[in-house]
Amino acid sequence: MKLIYRWFVLIILSINFVSIRGKTFFVSDYNAYPNDDLDDTHGIQLAINEAIKYGLVSDIIFGYGVYTISSTIAISNAINLTITGQGIDETFLVGSYQITIFTAYNCQGLKLTSFSIDYNPLPFTAGYIVDVNDKYLDLQVVPPHQTDIDRKIGTILRYDPIQKRPAFGSNTYEIYQTPPADGNTTIVSPGVLRLPLTSPTGFRKGDPIVARYTFGYHAIYGQDLVDITIESITIYTSWLMGVATIRSRRLKIHNYHVLPHPGRWMSTAADCMHFLDTRESISISDSECQAMGDDGLNVHAMFFQVTQVIDSTTVVIEESNWDEPLNFGIGTNLEFSANQQPFSVHGSGTVALIVFNSTYSRKITFTNSVNTSVGDWACVSDTPVLTIRNFTVANNRARGVLLETRNIDIRQSVFYRTSGPAVLIQPSMYWREGPEARNVSLIENLYIENNEGIAQEKGIITILPDPIHLVPVINDIRIESSTFVLGNSSQGLLQSNNMNNLFLSGNYIATNNSIPIISICNSRNISAQNNCVVNNQTKITEYYTFDQSSPCSMNLSSLINLPPSAFNSSFPPPVIPKEVFNQHHYFIGKKSLKTWFSLFKMINDP
Repeated sequence: MKLIYRWFVLIILSINFVSIRGKTFFVSDYNAYPNDDLDDTHGIQLAINEAIKYGLVSDIIFGYGVYTISSTIAISNAINLTITGQGIDETFLVGSYQITIFTAYNCQGLKLTSFSIDYNPLPFTAGYIVDVNDKYLDLQVVPPHQTDIDRKIGTILRYDPIQKRPAFGSNTYEIYQTPPADGNTTIVSPGVLRLPLTSPTGFRKGDPIVARYTFGYHAIYGQDLVDITIESITIYTSWLMGVATIRSRRLKIHNYHVLPHPGRWMSTAADCMHFLDTRESISISDSECQAMGDDGLNVHAMFFQVTQVIDSTTVVIEESNWDEPLNFGIGTNLEFSANQQPFSVHGSGTVALIVFNSTYSRKITFTNSVNTSVGDWACVSDTPVLTIRNFTVANNRARGVLLETRNIDIRQSVFYRTSGPAVLIQPSMYWREGPEARNVSLIENLYIENNEGIAQEKGIITILPDPIHLVPVINDIRIESSTFVLGNSSQGLLQSNNMNNLFLSGNYIATNNSIPIISICNSRNISAQNNCVVNNQTKITEYYTFDQSSPCSMNLSSLINLPPSAFNSSFPPPVIPKEVFNQHHYFIGKKSLKTWFSLFKMINDP
C-alpha cells in the first residue's frame, strides 16, 4: 500500500513539474516565417491550436520581423497560454484586412506580450483639402497616409498638424455621416483623393483633416476571460479599438502603448481601451494612449430594460441592439432603478437562472424577491476595482478616461491635450452605460491643456450624468495633490453635476482666464481647502458658479464650501513631468519654481 501511495505522489509531482515547465511552440515550426511577404495566419493558428490541445502551461513564440495576418486568429478555451514576440518593434503583426488580430474566448491565464500591431491599409487617411463642394472634398494626401480607393468615409475632423492633435478652440470641427450608398473614394490626380459627402459641410479649402473610413474591428478582443494580461505591446492603429473585452475577470494591462506611427496623424480609429462588464479588478500601469480617434479608456457595464414582470423573483429584461451583454452569468448582482431616475437605485437581486427569451432578451430568475416594474432599468453592479498608475493619454479626439464604474484610483498619470475632459464621469442612458460612480480618487496627476476641442464640456474633470437628475447620484470623489494647466479654451477646472461629497485639496491650478473654475448643478457637499491658483493675466473674483440651465437649479444644491481662502495657498506644483511624451514619462515630486517655469516654457511651445 505504501508503494502504491509513493507511486501516486511521484505521478502528481511529475504532473506539477511538467505543468510548471510547460512546452514551447515556435510558429516557425508551423510554416509561419517573418519578412517573407506570405500570409502567416494559418501557421500561427495551427501553433495556437496545438498549444491549447496540449492543455498545460505553454508558450507561443514569434521570431524577429514582420508577420502578415489576413484573418482573425482565434484563441478558445486556452489555459495558461502565453503568446510572445521578441519585443515591441522587434516582432510586428500586420493586418492586411479590416480584421481583429487576436480574438480570445473562455480563456484562463492568457498573456499577450512583446510585439507590435499595425495594419496596411490604414483605417484613415489625412492631408489638406484642395477642393470642396457640397458633394465631395478633394484631399491632397500627406504621406505616409494613403490614397485608398473604394472606401466609404464615416467621419472627418479638422486637424492641427503643428500641435499634432485634433483642431481646438474656434477651429474645432468634425462631421459624422452615413456614407453615400454609391459614393466611394476615388483618385482625382496623383496624390489627390476624392472623399464623397452625404451633405454640405463647413470644411474649407486648405483645411488639414483626418478622414476615418467606416469602422471595422478591434485589434485585440476578448470575451469571458479570467486572469488576462496585456504586457509590452504597442498598437499603431486598428480599425476600431486597440483592446476591447467583455466579462473579463482580473484584467492586467502593463507597458501597453497605442501610438501614431511616425508621420501619421492618428493611431486607433476609436478607443485605446474599452472594457465592458469587467469583474473583480482592472490594473493599468506604465502605459500610454496617444492620438486615438476616441477615448483613452472606457470602463462600464450596460443598462437593460425590464419588459415583463412574471412574479416576485422572475422578470424579462431586454438589450436594444446587442445580445452578448445579456449573458452576464449566474451569480451576477443586478441593481434596479426607475425609468425616469435611472441612476437612483431602489432595489437589487442576485441571478439564479438565465433563460433565453429572444435574441435581445432573457428571462431572469433571482435568488430573492426583487422590487421592480415594467420600464425599470437593470444594471450589473459587480463592478471591478480600477487601479491606474503612470498612465498617459494625449492628443486624442475625445476624453482621457470615461468612467462609468465604481471604486476607482488614478494616480501619477498625465492627461495632455485631450480634446474633451481629461476625466469624464458619466453614466449615460444615451449609450445605456453605467452604473453611477462611487469612491473615486484622482491623486498626484498632471493635466495640461485639456478640454479644448471635440467633446468639450465645462471642466477638465467633468461629472455629468446623462440625463441630469434633480438629486445627486455620484458619490465620494477626491481630487488631490495634482497639477492643472488650463489652456485658453479649457473652460473650467471642474464640472460638478449631481455630485455628492467631493473634496479638492492640495492642487496647483494655473489659468489665464477670469471665469469661475467650478460649475455646480444639483450637487451637495462640495468642499475645498489648501489649493493654489496662479493667474498672471487676470483675477478670478468667483471660484464657482451655479449652472442655471434646466434642469439645474441653485436651490437644488447645498452644503457648498468653496471659499476664496480654499484657493489662495502658495506652493510649487505637486506634480511635474521630467520628460513628456518622448515615448515614456516620469514623475518627480515637489520641485522648485525654476523647474515649473521650464515646464511652462515647454508647454507653450507647440
